[in-house]
Amino acid sequence: MTITLARIDDRVIHGQTTTRWTKARSVQGILVVGDDIAKDDLRKKVLKAAAGNLKLGIYTTEQAIESVPKGRDSAKDFFLISNSPQTFAELVRLGVDFGKLLNVGPMNTREGAKVLGRTVAIDEKDYEAFDYMDQQGIEIKFQLLPDDEPKSWKVMKAKYDSLMS
Repeated sequence: MTITLARIDDRVIHGQTTTRWTKARSVQGILVVGDDIAKDDLRKKVLKAAAGNLKLGIYTTEQAIESVPKGRDSAKDFFLISNSPQTFAELVRLGVDFGKLLNVGPMNTREGAKVLGRTVAIDEKDYEAFDYMDQQGIEIKFQLLPDDEPKSWKVMKAKYDSLMS
């Protein structure tokens, strides 16, 4: 079928993912990509519990080169989630096709990040990753919940640039 949602979410899988987004988009499974996540056994257990009845795969970026196309080409619908824009930018660099739309959910405040809005803070590496993906034809939409009005990368980039000047 397809990847019905490609999303950056610093919490990866949580209540909003399993209640709100699964009602807005068809899904039978979740593919999580992140080297830090794939190497953390405790976090993997927590994500498995959070996924509930949904099929769950957790992969390193390297494993995603094979796993994402298999998910995309399977008979099931999947969400593809990572906690980092750099991970998605790397997938694009590696030629992994997850579609032409990237949804951005919570990216909360952390050291060196500029707050761009409710639950969105990005740093220079995030900025570079978003800009790279935008240049590659990926449409980036910042949207916490399915009912929220999405904001484009162009709008968020301008806000970041204004904070840096």
